[in-house]
Amino acid sequence: MKKNKALWYMLAAALLFCFTEISLKKLNGSINSLEVNFSRYLLAGILLLPAGIRERKRRGVRLNRRHIRWFSLLGFIGITLVGPLYQLSTAYLEAGVTGVLFSINPMCIGILAALLLKEPLSLRQGAGFVLSMAAILVIVDPFHVRMDPTGLCLLGLTVLFYSLYAVLGKKMTSELGSADVTAGSFICGGLQLFLIGAASHVPWISGPVQQAGLSGFADIPLFAGYTLENLPWVIILYMGVTLGAYYFWFQAMECGSVALGSLTYFIKPALTPVFALLVLGEGISGRMLAGILLMLAGAAVSLGKNGNGRNGVSSCEKKKPNGKETSHERISQ
Repeated sequence: MKKNKALWYMLAAALLFCFTEISLKKLNGSINSLEVNFSRYLLAGILLLPAGIRERKRRGVRLNRRHIRWFSLLGFIGITLVGPLYQLSTAYLEAGVTGVLFSINPMCIGILAALLLKEPLSLRQGAGFVLSMAAILVIVDPFHVRMDPTGLCLLGLTVLFYSLYAVLGKKMTSELGSADVTAGSFICGGLQLFLIGAASHVPWISGPVQQAGLSGFADIPLFAGYTLENLPWVIILYMGVTLGAYYFWFQAMECGSVALGSLTYFIKPALTPVFALLVLGEGISGRMLAGILLMLAGAAVSLGKNGNGRNGVSSCEKKKPNGKETSHERISQ
């Protein structure tokens, strides 16, 4: 049914996002993290641009400088900062663990959405967030932390910036649509990373960087490391995760709400360890299994029907009497 579109978008995004950490893990060591992120986001943004332009024309919106500034801000937060930070965190933590811990971002998204967008948080959503937090505590075991602190720090910064990107992106999708916002932010973020990579080849920049002991950020390769062996993972990461998953994710928020979009990260952590086991051979400990079950319970509670019989997903076809949609009418009940 049409009113369940947002739910299907969310589930599709969750499935594709399951391969994020696995793909990054497979490409670590063969392609520079900045190179991976500038190329995948720039390519996905260009491929998505025609759909974004059509969507913008359908809405009767003309692109202006304010939109460009917003795209640049979103690109900086969600791409320039998040992309390299997230890939670096996978170098210090297991793919399955990274995918599960990343699920803390719905709590940040929900809080920021309530503060910045005035979106209400239902009792069921709150209960789902509590269960998600409990799952993270079970997996991390804060009293006996054995995970790399650098990786945890990088992942924490990733979650913070990614949550802000989701909330600010929601503000733009109400006006321009999900395809246009995704394309614009991807292109701006990809260009920013490319310029950073290009600047690393300038002698008066690369010299001091190397002297400071940060040789990994000097003379960053921009078009190297691609082989027939890693090509399948490049395609999965670039086209499946970056293009497909992000587009479905923004569609879920546009048709439903930020809270619904955040449910992607209740379901994704339950599936990522399974794929990591099958592809990377990473084991699933008892604590991990308990955390996965709590994640699934949190998703089930959040997606359950409220007293009004709705499942927390508003119809994306809902319109006002004059036939036009409003962003406030797409908020979950």
